[in-house]
Amino acid sequence: MSGLTVERHIPAPPERVWRALTDPAELAAWFWPPRFETVAELEAREGGALRIASAPAEMAVTGTVTAVEPGHGFSTTWRWDGEDIETRVTIALTPDGDGTRVTVRHDGFADGEAAAEHVRGWNDCLDRLPGML
Repeated sequence: MSGLTVERHIPAPPERVWRALTDPAELAAWFWPPRFETVAELEAREGGALRIASAPAEMAVTGTVTAVEPGHGFSTTWRWDGEDIETRVTIALTPDGDGTRVTVRHDGFADGEAAAEHVRGWNDCLDRLPGML
């Protein structure tokens, strides 16, 4: 099994970044490119549901929140619709100077190629986050 870690400094306080990650409307606004009609559901509590879906790309990911530390991070399972492999995502927020260090750890890929594809995806997502804030 393979995993990845992506880190990014976001020029906003942790509580603001937390809201962008956990408020469904805010998450939908930045997670995928604006050309997609993205809808997000996230219950930021242990056992809560995660679903991020998009049209016209017709892609979606679902999961179950497995741990939450409000304002600091959460963990969730992660399964792309139509795929059998379930992976795990942990997002941690730490104060970092005038902003927040966002660390995404994504584990459980079948191979390094699948992990590398997700590195690009997470970098693209995190590149859009500051513009939404």
